[in-house]
Amino acid sequence: MSESPSPAHWAAMEETGILWGMKLMVLIHRLFGRLVFRLFLHPVVSFYFVANAAARRASRQYLHKLGLYFPGIGVTGGLWDSYRHCIAFGEMMLDKIVVWLDRIDPSLVEFHNRRLLLDLLEQGLGALLLGGHIGNLQICQALAHSRGFIHLNILVHTKHAEKFNRLLSSVTPGGKIELIQVTELNPAIAIRLQDKIRQGEFVVMMGDRVPVGNQGRTVRAKFLGEEADFPQGPYWLASILRCPVFTLFSYPQDGRHHIHLEPFAEAIRIPRLEPARTQALAGLAQRYADCLERHCRRAPLQWFNFYGFWDTRPAGRGKGG
Repeated sequence: MSESPSPAHWAAMEETGILWGMKLMVLIHRLFGRLVFRLFLHPVVSFYFVANAAARRASRQYLHKLGLYFPGIGVTGGLWDSYRHCIAFGEMMLDKIVVWLDRIDPSLVEFHNRRLLLDLLEQGLGALLLGGHIGNLQICQALAHSRGFIHLNILVHTKHAEKFNRLLSSVTPGGKIELIQVTELNPAIAIRLQDKIRQGEFVVMMGDRVPVGNQGRTVRAKFLGEEADFPQGPYWLASILRCPVFTLFSYPQDGRHHIHLEPFAEAIRIPRLEPARTQALAGLAQRYADCLERHCRRAPLQWFNFYGFWDTRPAGRGKGG
């Protein structure tokens, strides 16, 4: 491939204009409905595809690696694949608005391994749910809202968590999802989250985004055949919370929204001493990366990390191809 993604951190790319864009989409959908929203969607996505070279290059890089790793899925990383990838991202944003407005049809949501969640709820237990930027995790809001007693706390790195909470509250009063800004794990955050777990709530953390600043808080794992940086944070948090850990992914397939809940660990304990500590973290990150690979194979156009995922390298290490 001729295009190579810029190593700019994902956080710097996402902060610009995201809130007013969300508000505008909510307004358009509320006033004119899905059809008019889609009329706006395609020209906006087309402009984004042409103008945002970094996102386009990152998309092509991901799809190229995915096609090489899973040759039978029919993607190569060409411009057409990348454009379809961006359209899928736009459709995900549309579905996110539909969920926020509480207009999702529950009959179109299929929850795999639902019994695992119900068993925890019946015992009054919470858990750490390890998600990723594949599909639309907000589909779980439909589940949380319809069941009432399910409360999701999603940890985010961006500065706009409180503003997003206000936006969510304005369109879905009484919702059961809270966004919590976490730039680093500290005792106050840990105590707050432990209380939520004890109350039978669920904490959701993404496993495929390196922390803001990336100050040695990452671990290497192979993803689609090449090493990349993954965050250590989810595994340290699980070790602190001492609760069950599941992976949670949600994305569309065959006209339905599928929620995939899978056991990851009954409990996680991180050794205090090296090299056992590094080995444990690397093993956990690799298990997560393997799981993410399986879901990317099922839904190739649904992984939305539009930055150079493989291009972050610790100081002193060369840049891989």
